[in-house]
Amino acid sequence: MPSRTLPARPSLAQLRLQARELQRGHREGGPSAAARVAAHHPRLRGRPAREVFAHPLALADAQLVLAREYGFESWAALKHHVEVGSRIARVQPHPRFAEALAALDAGDAGRLRALLADDPSLAAARTNLDPPYHYFTGATLLHHVAGNPGREARLPANVVEIARVLLDAGADVNASTLGPNGGTTMGLLVTSKQASDAGVTGPLMELLLERGATLDLTRADALDPSLANHAPRAAEKMIELGAKPDLFAAAALGRLDLLRAMFDADGRLVARPRRRGRAMAERDAVGLALLYAYVAKRADAVELLLEKDGNWNMTGVNNGTALHRAAWEGDLAMVQRLVAKGADLYNRENPFNSTPLSWAQHNRQSEVFDWVRAHCRIDLHDAAGFNLLEHAEARLREDPASVDRRIDQWEIPQSTALHWAAWPSVEDVEGRQMHDPAERERLVALLLDAGADPNLVAGNGMTALDIALAGSADRVAALLERNGAKRAAEL
Repeated sequence: MPSRTLPARPSLAQLRLQARELQRGHREGGPSAAARVAAHHPRLRGRPAREVFAHPLALADAQLVLAREYGFESWAALKHHVEVGSRIARVQPHPRFAEALAALDAGDAGRLRALLADDPSLAAARTNLDPPYHYFTGATLLHHVAGNPGREARLPANVVEIARVLLDAGADVNASTLGPNGGTTMGLLVTSKQASDAGVTGPLMELLLERGATLDLTRADALDPSLANHAPRAAEKMIELGAKPDLFAAAALGRLDLLRAMFDADGRLVARPRRRGRAMAERDAVGLALLYAYVAKRADAVELLLEKDGNWNMTGVNNGTALHRAAWEGDLAMVQRLVAKGADLYNRENPFNSTPLSWAQHNRQSEVFDWVRAHCRIDLHDAAGFNLLEHAEARLREDPASVDRRIDQWEIPQSTALHWAAWPSVEDVEGRQMHDPAERERLVALLLDAGADPNLVAGNGMTALDIALAGSADRVAALLERNGAKRAAEL
C-alpha cells in the first residue's frame, strides 16, 4: 500500500529532487531517511538504522525507495506513469463526446450514427482525460460498450448494434485506453461483470473478433481474468472458442463434472495447473481453486475442495485469501471452518496490508469480528489498531520482544504497535470512527511499560509522537512526551 500520494499532475523534476533529498538525508544520518529505506529497499528491508547507514545510497537506490513509497515497483514504472500523464494531458477532448455517449447509453443507434456521419472524428475521440489516471483513462466510445468499469448508465439492450455502428464508422477495434494497465475493448469485455450479467458478452465478443480484435486463447491463464472479475459468461465463451478449462475454471464455473474428473481415486490431482511457466504445487492449486470457487459463490465446488488437502492461504483472485473474503462477507460459518483448518489469521498479503479481522472490521461485520476476538489469538498490531487491550496484554506476556516488532500494517510500512496505539481512530466503510481517548492512553501506557521505544521511526518517516500529533491525540501525545518521545525531525 502506498505510503505517499502523488499529486494530480506530478513533476518528474520534483520527484528527482525528492529522491536527492532522501539520498542527502541518508548521507547525513537522518533517522527518517533510514526508516524509509529500511521499509522499501529490497536489499535493506527491515534492517536496523546502523546497517542502513553502513550501505552507501546511490541515487538509483533513493529513486527506487521513492517509487515504492508511491506504490510503484520501480523508478522506471513511476517515470512511465508520469510520462503517460503528460501525454494524456495533451489529448484534446471532443466537444460532442458527451452527446455521443448519451446516445450510446440510450441505445439510440440512429442518433449515434448521425453524429458519427456529421463528425467522423468522434469514432476516435477520447474521454476521461483528467487525473488521477486509471485503466479507463482516454476511453473511446467503443470502449464504453464493454460496460467496464460499471457506470450509472447500464448497457443498452441493443449494445451489439451500437458497437456495430461505431465499428462501421471507423472505430479502432484494437485501440487501448491510455491509463496505467489500459486495455482494448476486448480486454475490457472479458473482465466485465456488467456485460456478463447482461448476457451480451458472447455476441459482443463474436462481433469484435469478426472485426479483427485479438484474443489469446492458448495461455494457461487465459480464463483467469474473466473468472477473477466476476465475468463467467466471458470464460464460457472463451471455452466455446477453444480455451481449455483447468482446475480453476472448473471451480469458478461450478462445473462439478470437470472438477471431480481432475482428481484421482485417492483425491490427488491428475494434473497440476501451470502458472508463470511452472506446474503449481498441489496444495497451492487446491487452495487457489477454493478461492476461485468461494469468490464465485459456487457452494458445491467449495464443499468438494474443502475435503481436499489445500493451502487455504492462497491469494490470486483480486485481493485477499478465502479467509479475508469470508470475513468481509460476514460469512461466520466459513470463517470458523477455515480457522479450524489452519487458515492464517495474520495474513496481510493484500494491497491493504491487513488481516481478515481487519477486513471484517472495515466492512462492519461485527459478528465475525466479535467471534474472532473471543476465540482467536489476535496479534499485537491489530490489538493496538482496534483497541483490544486484553489481546495486547496477552501478546506482551507471551512474547515481550514483540513490543517493538515492525511489520507493514495498513498504510504505514514497518510500523510498531505503538505507532498504531498513538493514532486515535480507525476507518471503516462508513468513515472515521474515534476511539475512547482514555482507552488509547491505557493502551499506550501498557506498551510503554512493556518497553516500547517511543522514538522508533516507521517506514513513513514518523515516530509515534508524530502520528499522535497528526491525529490531534493530545492526551496520548502528552503521555508520549512524558516518556521521552520526540518527533522524527528532532532525533
